Amino acid sequence: MKLIKRFAAIILSAALMISFAAGTSAGEEKYAESYVLMEPVTKTVICEKKGRAKVRMGSLNKLMTVLLAAEAVERGELSFDTVLTTSENANSKQGAQIWLMPGEKTTMLELLKGVIIGNANDAACVIAEKIGGTEEKFAELMNARAKELGMNDTLFTECTGYYDDENQYTTAYDAALLLCELSEHEELTEIFTTRLEDIKEGKVQLVTSNPMGHHYKGSVGFKCGTGPSSGYFAAEGACRDGISFVCAVMDCKDEDRALGLAKELLDMGFGSYTVVSLEIPEELPDRIRVKNGRSPELRISAGQTGCAVVGKGSGGNITSRIILPSYVYAPVKRGDKVGELRYYLGDRLLKETELRAAEDIEEKNTFNVLSDMLKYLICF
Repeated sequence: MKLIKRFAAIILSAALMISFAAGTSAGEEKYAESYVLMEPVTKTVICEKKGRAKVRMGSLNKLMTVLLAAEAVERGELSFDTVLTTSENANSKQGAQIWLMPGEKTTMLELLKGVIIGNANDAACVIAEKIGGTEEKFAELMNARAKELGMNDTLFTECTGYYDDENQYTTAYDAALLLCELSEHEELTEIFTTRLEDIKEGKVQLVTSNPMGHHYKGSVGFKCGTGPSSGYFAAEGACRDGISFVCAVMDCKDEDRALGLAKELLDMGFGSYTVVSLEIPEELPDRIRVKNGRSPELRISAGQTGCAVVGKGSGGNITSRIILPSYVYAPVKRGDKVGELRYYLGDRLLKETELRAAEDIEEKNTFNVLSDMLKYLICF
């Protein structure tokens, strides 16, 4: 009998251990925590964890809606004063709302405040239908813009993120690219960093769900939140002394974890990194020889060398390397690549800039040789 009881106890203990292990594994798999810290001018990834892992985006989705609205305003197709009309479809949206009624007229500015500060799904739908004609067409515009930005692992199916379609996904890297583009729209910073706002003639008060927008030094705003079946995210950006960083933290277990990681990442960016301008080295020749060309030399151009992100205090250790042939063969067209200018920090390649032909050089032939000789004789 004792043997039976002991055996039963062993079986029960083993079952509990298996159950605990399965529960731990399920808990770990439930949240695929990932993040990317990026510098928006150079799109340099400074720090990442599972940056290319696909996750559900939740209401981060609305940031693309906001971007397309800001770009429509920038192109002059709409303005912040443009009045938009609420449809039956927009009125039917569930979740966060500013309680728009069918036929109600609201300015683009108030709708953007509703989306950015209040996370309002009805306001997002009104904007989407105005720009795209229908919510479905607007989703196509969202995906087209995502491709232009290099967000190759993102798919949008609607404009709010509340209706968390399993087919809708993004990555921390792609989300960071979206934040880089949003950071260019300084006209939105005041809205993104507002804590409280009254709209609709004081009938609706908006309270931001993103405390970093008004607490974090230099914040340019953005968004934090979740979705019905996604983890918590924090999409944040800040600018100090002319240097900016953005971070996308995705699929965390709770808001505190997402916001805590975002703060740590931005703190690391400002504490440890800086952006330096890359200068064209003095030894770069402005011409190279041409063989079999109507002209013996070709003018070259380095174009814009841009910037690089480096650790603080290491900017003086950047070196450059010029990759140029001794000569090129004609014909040469203006804009043809003839070499490279490479910048290094130690052994690490920071950036490559193409050296290009700054003019056309024709190939020598009997006709143009005789023509040149004739011109010479006439001038002589």
